[in-house]
Amino acid sequence: MDTTPVIALDLAQTASIGSMVMLVALVAIVAFVGLSVYRTRHSATRETHYRTLAEQATTAEARFADGTQATVVELQGVRAELKNTHTELAAVKQRLAALEKLLSQIG
Repeated sequence: MDTTPVIALDLAQTASIGSMVMLVALVAIVAFVGLSVYRTRHSATRETHYRTLAEQATTAEARFADGTQATVVELQGVRAELKNTHTELAAVKQRLAALEKLLSQIG
């Protein structure tokens, strides 16, 4: 009995199975590499957006600080004017009291 055809058939089946396994492994490797490249690009894009948002937040904070500083300066000016007005009002009250006293002495 000649077993050469059976061995050749087994060898062909083994080669087919081996090549299919290699093909599946190659497809899996390519898929994982492609997924890794996609995730890396997506991560880089998110990081770029994050940096842009961080810069915008920093700029907004700086504008807010400048606005707050301007408000502080303006309020200090208003406070100084109010103190001056208060002082002037006290002087007017003193003069009015003196005038009332003078009028009461005359009248």
